[in-house]
Amino acid sequence: MATHDPAPEDQAAARAAAAELDKLTAAFNKAEGNLEKARTPLHEAIVKHLKARSAPPGLIAEHTPYDRNHVGRLGKAAGVPPLRGANAAPAPEYDDATQAAALAELDKLTAAFRKAEGKVEDARGPLHEAIVKSYAARTLGPGPIAKHTPYDRNHVGRIVKAAGVPLIRG
Repeated sequence: MATHDPAPEDQAAARAAAAELDKLTAAFNKAEGNLEKARTPLHEAIVKHLKARSAPPGLIAEHTPYDRNHVGRLGKAAGVPPLRGANAAPAPEYDDATQAAALAELDKLTAAFRKAEGKVEDARGPLHEAIVKSYAARTLGPGPIAKHTPYDRNHVGRIVKAAGVPLIRG
């Protein structure tokens, strides 16, 4: 059975596309790492303030990117006793100054988290564009693209399909 050896210019285009994907993937992975670095102190502060009863969980949720239920899940996972139910802790009395300081800390950490989220979105766009460009030009198929991105070949197909590019068959 004969094998298909791409022309040298096709090989050069494939190498260039792979290099571009590698560069964009590195930027995307760095942005995701920074997001995780911003998420960790935010979660730690939420748990700290839930344990210290610095502010009510609903108010804590208003000053974070999470809803009250997620804040409760974070607290439960960290072993914070609930405010209601059979295992409820004594009803806390919230101090206005302590509450204001806690909410100010959460606001600061939430701003850093949202900024990091924005950087991930800023890095995702060019990566997806390069994936679509490489696929649409038939420079790289889904398998080689997947090797140079954080996605598997099925997700590459979903990105391409969402962009309206016809799928490669055969």
